[in-house]
Amino acid sequence: MTSPGDRHSVAGTMVFLVFVFALIPMMATDAVGLNMDVIPSVRLEEGWNSNVFNASTDEISSFSTRVTPGLALKFTTTDKVEFKVSGNYEKVWYYRPEAKDADYGTFFFRIDSTGEIQVTPTLSMVPSVYYINTTNSSRRTQLLPSADPLVPPVTITNYGNTKTEDFGGGVGFHYLVTQNLTIGMSGTYTEQRFSDSTSGSGLRNSTSAGGGSSVSYLFSPRTSVGIGISGNRQTYDNAADTDTLSSGIVLGHQFSPADRFDATFGISHIRQHEAPGTPEQRSSTPSGTFSVSHTSATFTANAFGSAVYSGGSGFGEATRQWTVGLAFSDAFTREWSGSLSGAYQVSRSVFTSNSVDLKSSSGTAGLRYRLWEWGSLDLTGNLNRQISDGQFGETLNSYSALFGITIGKPYNVF
Repeated sequence: MTSPGDRHSVAGTMVFLVFVFALIPMMATDAVGLNMDVIPSVRLEEGWNSNVFNASTDEISSFSTRVTPGLALKFTTTDKVEFKVSGNYEKVWYYRPEAKDADYGTFFFRIDSTGEIQVTPTLSMVPSVYYINTTNSSRRTQLLPSADPLVPPVTITNYGNTKTEDFGGGVGFHYLVTQNLTIGMSGTYTEQRFSDSTSGSGLRNSTSAGGGSSVSYLFSPRTSVGIGISGNRQTYDNAADTDTLSSGIVLGHQFSPADRFDATFGISHIRQHEAPGTPEQRSSTPSGTFSVSHTSATFTANAFGSAVYSGGSGFGEATRQWTVGLAFSDAFTREWSGSLSGAYQVSRSVFTSNSVDLKSSSGTAGLRYRLWEWGSLDLTGNLNRQISDGQFGETLNSYSALFGITIGKPYNVF
């Protein structure tokens, strides 16, 4: 039976998907200048996991098999911006008898783009949507888009083997008023739901909705400066809701055709609503985000960070959240490529003491060999580590190594 929370999650997902797909025909009015590829794929992995239950004690390790069929639609505009809609389902079976109860399936859906999509000569948009349904928190952390510039910074907390649904979506618009003056508008919506959490875990369903606006001026061909304001409402099951309001300076600088810096610096104010037994509370602090990127023909690098108020702790509490991360990818030759990424995050309760106090880190390293045009082999290693000094959350470690083959071939539609 579908619970009210499930219905809300499905409804939110459908609203965003209908909205984004409705924009595709608008983008495709000039079909000659827009390429569309359909990319079916299947992936087979053999791997090892050090902690299949994501437990803080009595860790059980096991080898496993993972099968992942997927489908993607990729649209490429005349100015080489890629807009991609992709989804897959992965099923994992563990070999060790003591680990069989940890077998799990994960559904993952993603909409993103490599840049701004021109709707009209003066109006552009950037979409971002993700949906993850899994019982494996380590896999959840690996799939969350932690460096996404549009959706709010995500929480990479490991909740153990609890079934979670994470949905996040946003869309940003930029309108070119004059050659140098741009107005920006954005809207975001996120949900986090737990369907089989144990008593005493402290996990609570939550939703967040917000929006923002900005005005920026291009002082030179490389530098833009502006001001922005944003706000959001965070609601929890059986806990006091919170409102967050942020304002500050928006910066952008193009050091070279390959190197760019973007940042926001300002002040955030958070208010926790009055609830039975809890008075209204407020707090303010400096906040901001930054991103430094390098993009060339074969090598990309990105460093990112944020210091924000977050309502997505998973424990029904607003937290102060600090995140830093790095991501690299390089095509060494036509056949060989590699990637390396990692993130470190600290989350602490804003209005209570000794409740949420988590330090989480995650990392992934991969090496890929292209066998032929539509097939490749890869070796991947993952780590997830978490330290809890508060009432909620667990101290745990999880490591995995995977060897896989991916077969996928793009078919050009137009």
